Amino acid sequence: MSHHETTERIVLCFDRDRTVSVNPHPEHRAVPIGYIQWWAHVEEIPVWCTGNQHLRVETEAPGIQEAEYLWEEHIAGEEYEYENSQFEDYWKPRRRDGLRLVRDLYEAAFPDEDFRFVVVDDADVSDLEDEGPWTHYFPWDFVEAVESGDFALEEPPSDAYRNEGVPFNSTNQPDFEYDQKRELRQIQKRVRTPVGSEK
Repeated sequence: MSHHETTERIVLCFDRDRTVSVNPHPEHRAVPIGYIQWWAHVEEIPVWCTGNQHLRVETEAPGIQEAEYLWEEHIAGEEYEYENSQFEDYWKPRRRDGLRLVRDLYEAAFPDEDFRFVVVDDADVSDLEDEGPWTHYFPWDFVEAVESGDFALEEPPSDAYRNEGVPFNSTNQPDFEYDQKRELRQIQKRVRTPVGSEK
């Protein structure tokens, strides 16, 4: 599906507020929630909810809590060391620290594979591109890239979801099967026992 020759695996990270259609930006286009649901559950692309964690329920995709669990129980055997987050003040890590956790998780679990980490966020986190294989998109630029065919993944079909603003938990009949734990099992299968942290 990629528009260029590469062996990189894409990992998608989505903010929620002012980014996704369930809480869109007042002045710009938002990412249809159906895109996220389609890629995560039909195409089985790794998708992580790294902003407002309500998106985990709305898309049935994993978030920061699941990433921390995998790191502590299957990768390092100890808590992840966030660089800039103080939990006296924050119930979840700051934006960039959560994204770094997802990156470190994949690089530790799959050391022989190359990844491209894509973050879609209305906040500018493009400075992460200096740290590793990150690409930042503002949501309106991301939608345009997907629609124009400039993004590495194909646009989900227009009939893939009932309404672009409808989350899974708002209907008794979601448009397709979903499995929130699939990506977690993939990582657990790769690292069956905890190993020492290389950090």
